[in-house]
Amino acid sequence: MPLISVVTSVYNGEAYLKECVDSVLNQTFQDFEYIILNNGSTDSTAGILARYEDPRIRIVQQENLGIARSLNKGIHMAKSDLIARLDADDVSEPNRLEKQINFMNRHKEIVLCGSRFKVLLGKEYIDFPNHVPVENEAIRKSMSCFNPFSHSTVVFRKPEFIKSGGYSAKYKFGQDYELWSRLLDFGEAYILKDELSTIRLSEQSTSSENSKAMRIEGLQIRWKAFRKFGGNPFEALSHFLKSLAGLIIPQGPLNK
Repeated sequence: MPLISVVTSVYNGEAYLKECVDSVLNQTFQDFEYIILNNGSTDSTAGILARYEDPRIRIVQQENLGIARSLNKGIHMAKSDLIARLDADDVSEPNRLEKQINFMNRHKEIVLCGSRFKVLLGKEYIDFPNHVPVENEAIRKSMSCFNPFSHSTVVFRKPEFIKSGGYSAKYKFGQDYELWSRLLDFGEAYILKDELSTIRLSEQSTSSENSKAMRIEGLQIRWKAFRKFGGNPFEALSHFLKSLAGLIIPQGPLNK
């Protein structure tokens, strides 16, 4: 049985998929399986995946299930009790799995482990605030203000994921953010200070239509997190009002 299962769901990911897959195959830690779900792609995604003959890769061709249902399917298929997530347009640093597996093996109380990350916009790396909390209690309290985890940095434990109910299809953009609050019912969280992934930003992800939907979901999730974990009420209110203002005045300075 592999020691970790990497799960990627891809929809029309031809532009960056090869870079993503290669970053997993080039890991310093090699005892893994890689589950890739082609989630109803209409571009050349299927052809790109067909070129890989590595026996550790398990390719699933399926109709589009939506991201939450697709990820739930892939994780339920996983043979390992450790799950690493990676989006199809992001990449993992070569030592990512090695670092996170070693940490999770030393700290059985941790059910969710993230890391810091680099940010790529087009072909340029950009400065991005990486001042996220790293310890469990601070992570919990920060969730009423923002999502402290980037999805492509996380490793979590499958048994606790199953107990939590998995990703909710109710959320289109914040399914990961909402999951963390339920996953933390079963253990602690930690964020490694190493930059172990590169996250790619796109114009689509920051479009006004998507931004509005993301803000609405974010408001709902933050409120639930505040009721559950508490936090600094003034800081939580500040983030809440900024998101609310962005809905009312989408092109205003608070949305930049």
